[in-house]
Amino acid sequence: MKAMILAAGAGTRLRPLTDTIPKPLLPVSGRPALEWTVLWLKRYGIARIAINLSHRPIPVIAHFGDGSKFDLKIAYSVEEDLLGTAGGVKRIQPFFDSPFVLVYGDILTDLGGALQGSLGL
Repeated sequence: MKAMILAAGAGTRLRPLTDTIPKPLLPVSGRPALEWTVLWLKRYGIARIAINLSHRPIPVIAHFGDGSKFDLKIAYSVEEDLLGTAGGVKRIQPFFDSPFVLVYGDILTDLGGALQGSLGL
């Protein structure tokens, strides 16, 4: 099972914090917010993740790398101009060869039961 995390936004409502740190790396309870989402997906059996980025992508890519430190595979789609939700998914359509999970990178949740049920786990 694969997933895509939408994390390309500039985080304008969180300025001045996002002037120097990309929104996905802002800390929440000791970890970057995006890391919570990556770990949540892993917990429910997701092994390959694509993340779209735009604003300050390099620090995010440096933090997560290829995903090996999380025992996952992570690919990136860096958007020079924001493509929106559907545009971001469409851009990396070849990454998906079966149904996939799509999550917003700035929403922290634990819908584990719902995800688990929908995946048949």
